[in-house]
Amino acid sequence: MIDDILHQAATAARDTTEPGWIDISASIQQRLRSVTRRSHPIRAITDTGATMFVTDHVLTTQLRRQIAQLPGCELEQVQLVGDGDTCTGAVIDIVTLYGHDLHALATQIRTITYQVFTDLLGPGDPPFGTDGVDVTITDLTRNHN
Repeated sequence: MIDDILHQAATAARDTTEPGWIDISASIQQRLRSVTRRSHPIRAITDTGATMFVTDHVLTTQLRRQIAQLPGCELEQVQLVGDGDTCTGAVIDIVTLYGHDLHALATQIRTITYQVFTDLLGPGDPPFGTDGVDVTITDLTRNHN
């Protein structure tokens, strides 16, 4: 009997639209659309020479994963450099632990960035090497373990 009453109440609650909910829902959807970041297509070349496109989200996500594997390093921001839909380099901002050899770390991050881009974009035209990747250490932190 109690189960029947609860079932009826739940059904009634599901079937009843709260006054103003539709307006609130539309307002929330509009805000979400304005907050979300649109992705940008980046030209990539397949092994067969065909052109395809990869979103900048894919590039930055993979780059974030690779840099996170370095001890005490975190990718803070990436700005892709390019001409239209062709990526020609990147500006990388990094947070790392105090005490790292920053010059060696920047060299390692340039190499990782170039490798990620080469893996995902293929042999692009115009090609860029590790010299097309600018690395800035934006913050140094201490390990509090």
